Amino acid sequence: MQSHPLTQNPWSIPTDPELGLIPLAPLHHIDRARSAIETIARMVGNSAAEPDATGAQPLDAWTVASLMGGVECLCEHLGVLTETMLEQARAIEAATEPGAAQHAAPAVIQ
Repeated sequence: MQSHPLTQNPWSIPTDPELGLIPLAPLHHIDRARSAIETIARMVGNSAAEPDATGAQPLDAWTVASLMGGVECLCEHLGVLTETMLEQARAIEAATEPGAAQHAAPAVIQ
């Protein structure tokens, strides 16, 4: 019997293994992109609340559109990084499976 749907992790993907080997550099890029998205969201959110909070003028529409375009580009970057990391983890897993040595490239060609 399956557990209750509310207790399951909605972000888990049952077809992929939970653990895998990946380089750490892409994780740093993902964290930087996450931080940039958080900053842009805070800027746009603060701008929307600005007239009520301080009476100052909010950001103009062009600036908000540009910031949101930046978020879209960062999300695309995150997608590329994620796909690269998944491909690397799958390649490492495939290379470490039994019988994978016969398909590996030779270490030295003479």
